[in-house]
Amino acid sequence: MTGNPNPFTDVAAGEGRDRELVRLAKGGSRADLEELVVRHQTWIYNLALRMVHHPEDAKDATQEVLIKLFTRLSTFDGRSSLRTWLYRIVANHLLNMKRSRAAPSRGRSEISRVSDYL
Repeated sequence: MTGNPNPFTDVAAGEGRDRELVRLAKGGSRADLEELVVRHQTWIYNLALRMVHHPEDAKDATQEVLIKLFTRLSTFDGRSSLRTWLYRIVANHLLNMKRSRAAPSRGRSEISRVSDYL
C-alpha cells in the first residue's frame, strides 16, 4: 500500500510494532513514546471529531487523550490491542467531556425556569 493509511480502518502498521513500542516506552524510551503518539494521533483526532463535530474541540480532546496515553501507558497490560485500549480512553474521555458540558446548561435552564415564577 502506498501513501498514508486510512486512520479509520488501518491499524497503524501492525499491532506487533505497537506492542514493541509500548514495551520500549514503558522502559523509558522517549523516542518510542513519541512514535506511538505519531502513529495514533490522527486516528484519535478523527475519532474525536466524529464524536464532537467541532474541530477545535476535537483538537483539545486529542491533546487531553494523548496526555492520558503518557500518564496511563504503564497500566496497559496487553490483553487487548493498543488501539482497543486507546479507543476506550477516547470514548470515555469524550463522554465525560460531553457530560461535564451538559451539566452546567441543565443548571442554567433550571435557574431560568425558577426565574419565570418570580
